[in-house]
Amino acid sequence: MNVNELLQSVQEAYASLVGLPMVIIDSQQTSLTSISNIDPFSQCLLTSEREEIKQVMRQRWKSYLQLTAPAVIDLTFQGVKGLVAPVVVGGQSQALIWAGPFVIQNRKAQINETEDGTKQKKFSANTPAHSLSSIRSKLYMMEKMASVCAKLLENELLKQEYRKPVRLLQRAVKSNSFPSIPIQTYLRMLQQLHPSIHITAYAKRMNRQRFVIQKFVSQEEKQSWLQPVYTIHHPIIHRLIQEGEPLYLENISAKLKLGDWTDRNELKTLFVYPIKQNGIVSGAIFVGSKEKIRFSKEIKEKGYLLVKLMEACLSHEQLVCTKQHFLGLKKLNELSASIREKEHSDEILQLAANAALDLMDGEQSVIVLQQYNEQKIIADSQTSHKKSDLSYYLEYVRKHYLHNEPMHACMVPRSIEMGRMMVIECPFYINKHVQGVFAIYVTQHEQIEEREVCLALLTNMMAIHLQKLLPSSEDKSLSVDQAVFSQVLTPRELDVLKYVVEGLSNRDIAEQLYISIHTVKNHITNIFRKLEVKDRSQLIAKVYQLNFEKNIL
Repeated sequence: MNVNELLQSVQEAYASLVGLPMVIIDSQQTSLTSISNIDPFSQCLLTSEREEIKQVMRQRWKSYLQLTAPAVIDLTFQGVKGLVAPVVVGGQSQALIWAGPFVIQNRKAQINETEDGTKQKKFSANTPAHSLSSIRSKLYMMEKMASVCAKLLENELLKQEYRKPVRLLQRAVKSNSFPSIPIQTYLRMLQQLHPSIHITAYAKRMNRQRFVIQKFVSQEEKQSWLQPVYTIHHPIIHRLIQEGEPLYLENISAKLKLGDWTDRNELKTLFVYPIKQNGIVSGAIFVGSKEKIRFSKEIKEKGYLLVKLMEACLSHEQLVCTKQHFLGLKKLNELSASIREKEHSDEILQLAANAALDLMDGEQSVIVLQQYNEQKIIADSQTSHKKSDLSYYLEYVRKHYLHNEPMHACMVPRSIEMGRMMVIECPFYINKHVQGVFAIYVTQHEQIEEREVCLALLTNMMAIHLQKLLPSSEDKSLSVDQAVFSQVLTPRELDVLKYVVEGLSNRDIAEQLYISIHTVKNHITNIFRKLEVKDRSQLIAKVYQLNFEKNIL
């Protein structure tokens, strides 16, 4: 039950004891409960005098909140009374308990003697009258009720206070994200820890042997205090990997050879913090000074906390990147299954163009396919782009790729800048008559290498399936020997086998032989069964094998 339901239950119980209509209203004049134990007099008064009652409440509300104990108050008419009890939590009235209306016994006749007696006379007949001793008893019960309600509201306020940090934690968990702060920003914050810090740098571990300085913040434009590359045999790096704890070096010896200078070290004081991922040192933070200075423990701890925050952010980014790679591989696997079901090259090209937008978060994808002397362009876009952008790139492709020479020597993805866009492209080669370029436009210049790899995988997958549907004239030289296969296949099955070996789809075979696709499928099923193969690739391999054995013999 929530707090309002609990208050309603308490109110119902005490309203029956007090014998008056009752309601609880919070300090903002919002009802926390519905009216309990309402009688005809109260119903009539609330219906006809609602605005007058509201006006009285607004005028006297602040004084009601100043009450420290239950009290008797006047309502709209002279002689008509009510009871109000403050619910005090933490020294402040959080709510008011209202009870009434009623009149005091032996004073009922006073209602009709007022100037407005005509208007009030209709209420007097059903007005409940209570003795002074009864009213004192009701005030006592309302005081007890206010105490119970105060405990309920206090518990609710405490719950809300406890929930605040929980909600913050829940939002952090649901968002599952760290602030994306560049490494350069962390390095600047480290440098600002003390005026005597002259350089901060981040070295990334590229492999088991080498750490390479990738980012640095220095008081000099040219960084010469640190080497660009450190191996695991360097004393500092070796110790950092072994201990896995920060190193605080003072009065550094020239033997360490930190910088490009061979005879002396510019840096006299150096902190080296390890960056770990999965318990392994994956990088290092250098914080150096040219002065022989002993930094305070507070400075060292602040630097350590900053580096730990940076480490957490890098680990999170790595986790997100790994998850994205996994999802990308999963999508590629699903795409491969979809491509295998396609029987036309245009369907495969369109499917690949659509998938590239999703896999690489691209703005526009384009596939230029040259088949013999004809060019085919398949494009897809997330948003509308100027045609000049696409036409410019098409002209670029014709100039740099689509020559008479085969392109199989340059099937490597690369990135080029075209205006505000970055274009990642990958040439592909089917045979000397069929070749092309697969390109994707991206606006974000991050993770270009990952996108290049993804495009290369997608392009190779597409090319493998296109090779089956777009055979070259050399591929068609593989013949079906009638003498070898006529012993197990019917003449019509031999015709179907011939076209299967040439790489024709079921639809194309049906058109060539003037039969239905269903009939073609039946013939292929019979061929698979008779030649003991499971698919087309095994069938073509079987034909190669039998032809080879025949030539040997």
